[in-house]
Amino acid sequence: MQINLSRLYIAGLAAFFFFSQGCTKIDSTELGADLIPAVDNVNTFEDLLTIDAFREQNVDSTKISRAEPHVLGAINNDPVFGKTRADIFLELKPTFFPYFFGSARDTIDAVSKPGTRFDSVFLCLAYTGFYGDTSKPQHLSVYQLDRATSNFTDTVAHYLNFQPNKPYLGNKIGETTVYQPDLKKLTYFGTSPRDSITNQIRIKLTPAFLATLTSGDTSANGLNNFYRNDSLFQEKFKGFAVVADGNNDANGLFYINLAAAATRLEVHYIAINANVKDTFYSNFAMATGATFNVTPSANANFIQRDTSVSEFPNNVDANALYIQSAPGSAINLHIPQLATLTNRIIHRAEIIIEQIPGTAGNNVLTPPNYLYLDIKDTSTTNRYKPLYYDLSPSEFYNPDNRTNSFFPSNGIDENYYGGFLKTKTDALGTRATYTFNLTRYVQNLVTRGGTNYNFRVYAPYNLNYYGFTLVYKNNLAFGRVKIGNGSNANYRLRMRIVWSNI
Repeated sequence: MQINLSRLYIAGLAAFFFFSQGCTKIDSTELGADLIPAVDNVNTFEDLLTIDAFREQNVDSTKISRAEPHVLGAINNDPVFGKTRADIFLELKPTFFPYFFGSARDTIDAVSKPGTRFDSVFLCLAYTGFYGDTSKPQHLSVYQLDRATSNFTDTVAHYLNFQPNKPYLGNKIGETTVYQPDLKKLTYFGTSPRDSITNQIRIKLTPAFLATLTSGDTSANGLNNFYRNDSLFQEKFKGFAVVADGNNDANGLFYINLAAAATRLEVHYIAINANVKDTFYSNFAMATGATFNVTPSANANFIQRDTSVSEFPNNVDANALYIQSAPGSAINLHIPQLATLTNRIIHRAEIIIEQIPGTAGNNVLTPPNYLYLDIKDTSTTNRYKPLYYDLSPSEFYNPDNRTNSFFPSNGIDENYYGGFLKTKTDALGTRATYTFNLTRYVQNLVTRGGTNYNFRVYAPYNLNYYGFTLVYKNNLAFGRVKIGNGSNANYRLRMRIVWSNI
C-alpha cells in the first residue's frame, strides 16, 4: 500500500510540474487534501505550528422563529461555565373566529344542563430533546403577559435577549415540576381517560384563569366579546411566559417544538351533545396565519448566561480556552508562522482542537456537536467572513462578494471541512476533538501571498453575515467545551501541515 501511494504521489507531482510552468501557478483550489503521502522527512514533511489564541468578544445575532426548537430550563450546577436560564414566550389562540368551544351542537351550561361545566385548562409544550442532567427536576412557572405589553407582536422573530416591556412575574397562573425521564411515559388526560400522550410537558393553570378564558362571547358590542375576532382576542390575551425558576439542583435544558400539534392550550369540559354527556377538550394553538382571519402567533426565547461565579471568565485556566454554544463564547486564533512559510505543496493543513478531559460537569454537560471557524478581517467594519476555498471544495464561492456566490450554494461540506465532534482515546484518556481542514486556504496563502488573517472559532446556532443567515447544525445552548490552548503541554491547540518541496 505504501508503494502505491508513493507512485501516485510521484505521478501527481510530475503532472503538477508539467502544467504549472512555474512555482507561482499552483491552483490552490485544485491541490490539497486529495493526496496525502506518508511523512518520511525526505520527500514529505510534517510541521506543527504554534497557535496564539485568546477570548473573542462574540456578539450573538441569533433570532428564532416559531418553527425552530425553543429552549426551556435552567443550568445551575456548572462551575466552569456558570448558569444558564431559558424562558419561552408564546401566544396561543383559537384557530378560527368567531370562536366557540366544542362542536356547534355541544352544550356547556350548568344551569340549563346540570353536570356540564368547564373543568380545567393546561398549557402543553411538545418536548423534543434534552441537554444536561436528566436526573435533576426542573420547576416551571407560567405567567400571563400584561395586557399593556406592546413589543410582543406577531410574525416577528426575536433576538435571544427579548423580554416583554411590561412586568409579568406578578401574574402567575400555573406551575409544575418536571422530570425528564417521565416525559417518555404515557400521560392520561385528567378528564379524558381514553386520551393519552407522551413527550409533552403539561402545566395545569389556575381556576381563575380558566374562568377568565371561558367568560368570553361573540357578541357585537359586549364587554367580553373577545371570541368575536382575532384582534379582540389578542387585545385580551397577549400570551404566556414559561419561566424556569427551579432550585439549585436544576441542571439541564428542554427543547420545545412550538409548531407541533402537542404545543397547545387545552380547555377541558363536560358537555352534552344529543342528550349524551361526555368529556371533551378544545385546543388553542400557535397560529401560522394559514387561515385568513387569524394572524400568526408571536414567539420568543429568552436565554441568559451568568458567568459571575464560574471559572470562565473569572478564574481562567492559563492553559485553557472556553467555548460555549450560542448564545455563548468564541475564541480568536492567530498563526504567525503562516506568514513566513515559503512556497511549497500543501498536502494537508488542519487545525486541531482537543478537549481538556476531567473538567467539572463534562459527564452531563457535553461538548457542542459542531464548531465553526471563519476569518476575522480587522481592516473593515464588517470584520467576519467565511473561510476561503475549504468550506466546499466542489463549489465556487467568494466571501468578498456579498451580492453573488458569497457562500457555497449547497452549504458546508463537513466531511471535507470538518468542525464536527469526534472522540479520541489514548494514554491521556477519552476526550472530544475537532479538526478544521484549511489545506486550500494555506496553499493559496503560501503560493500567492496575501493577508495572514486571524480566525474565529465558536459554536453557532445560525451563521449570520450582514444580511445572510445560514442554518448551522447546533441546537441553541447545546454544548460547552474547555479546550487546550497553544501552550497546553498535553492538549495543545495546533496547526498540522503535511507538505513537500516544489
